[in-house]
Amino acid sequence: MFPSECVLQRRVRSDGDKDLADANLPLFILECKDRKAEGFTDNELELYDYNQRLQGMVIGVRLAEAPPAVSYLVILGAGLFAEIAAVDKTVIVIKVLFAGNGGRLSYLIYDAVALSLRMIPLPRDPNWTYTLSYNISIARPYQGDATYALVHTGQLAGPEPQEGDSLYLWRPSSSTLPPWSEHKQCSFPDNWITNKIDMEFSFYGHAYWVDLVCGVSFCCCDALFDDNSGPAVQFGFIPLPLEERGHHRNLKLLAQPVAYRTMGVVCDSFIRFVSIDGFMDPVKLKNRTVTVWKLCCDDQDDPWELEHEFSLKTLWGFEGFGDIPKDLTPMYPLLSTKDPAVIYLVLGECFESIYKSMRKFIPCSARYLLAIDMQKKIVTSVPLAPYMRPNTFVSFSFSQYFSKALVGHCNDEGIPLTKDEPRLHGGEAPNPQSPIPTEKKNNKRWR
Repeated sequence: MFPSECVLQRRVRSDGDKDLADANLPLFILECKDRKAEGFTDNELELYDYNQRLQGMVIGVRLAEAPPAVSYLVILGAGLFAEIAAVDKTVIVIKVLFAGNGGRLSYLIYDAVALSLRMIPLPRDPNWTYTLSYNISIARPYQGDATYALVHTGQLAGPEPQEGDSLYLWRPSSSTLPPWSEHKQCSFPDNWITNKIDMEFSFYGHAYWVDLVCGVSFCCCDALFDDNSGPAVQFGFIPLPLEERGHHRNLKLLAQPVAYRTMGVVCDSFIRFVSIDGFMDPVKLKNRTVTVWKLCCDDQDDPWELEHEFSLKTLWGFEGFGDIPKDLTPMYPLLSTKDPAVIYLVLGECFESIYKSMRKFIPCSARYLLAIDMQKKIVTSVPLAPYMRPNTFVSFSFSQYFSKALVGHCNDEGIPLTKDEPRLHGGEAPNPQSPIPTEKKNNKRWR
């Protein structure tokens, strides 16, 4: 009944803008048996009534049949701005800000195993600052999907030995402690030249922080779940493939690396890296090439195996490409979490110019989302709405982790259409408060 994989737009629809989600898609509600706001001061809880807002909130998903068709998270019963901050297996983290005098920027954490909804504020320790990234990571130990921690990277100021690189944690299992009261000292590798985190993920008991220009830094999650302070968390480092090194960042002239690169876990079995050329150096449109790598760890100096490589001209010849315009640039690659033969790409328009001998190349619009079967050479595509930004999609294994948390098909107010289903938020219909303006294999390359 439910798709094995789901591609979500990061922007979450709420009461004020739910019409922007495709109304033809069925709406399913995520069951929630336990709701609680934590980490706010008594004054904040009284002034902004977070617990009451949480009780009246309904989270649902407008679910497309299968990717590349886009699905949407919907939050009913609360006027707010919201976007998906992180997804990992059974957990979705949503960054929210209530409309009007809604208080602090916060996280909503939905757990499909515990059927719980938690709301916590972002870290606000005056001695701690964001350094490498504002993104949040979901870290998991090697065994079990029910245990996790939310992790922020930054720096802690103060007397030795506390100051320096630091990881701030919130663990639902340590509910007796205020959110972000745990921190772990750490030291990121010197190989991390640009000191920038583009994305994060967790795999086989290790947490990974990816710099798409240099490589990926990682640590063992056991150190994050150790209740003792212990020594500083130790990190390892894996450089990017030799052919993909030498890139740099230039916010004024070049697109962010996430516009043409991505890295993550496929089928819970291996790590994949995808890169599209033509963003750093000029390449003719038809010759722009998508390269797909697999991490094998057989060679410490270059532990990547080349899986697939195809140019845009080759992609034009795949079955299903059809009448899609051939003047669009491939950008914003996205991994399939369930099918190792498939990757997703956005086709869109870029702004390109030469100014004082400096090339400027930045994506400016998204037109199509493609699902590309690299083995069967088949393309499935959907057109994208004009308001969709190209960098706003996230994929995850939906049916494996979330199907049991779904209440049956509901109407636009979150009321189940079948009489035997309970109304989850109770009472009257939601009242909108405000419109919302490695597996190891032979490490041989082929070309």
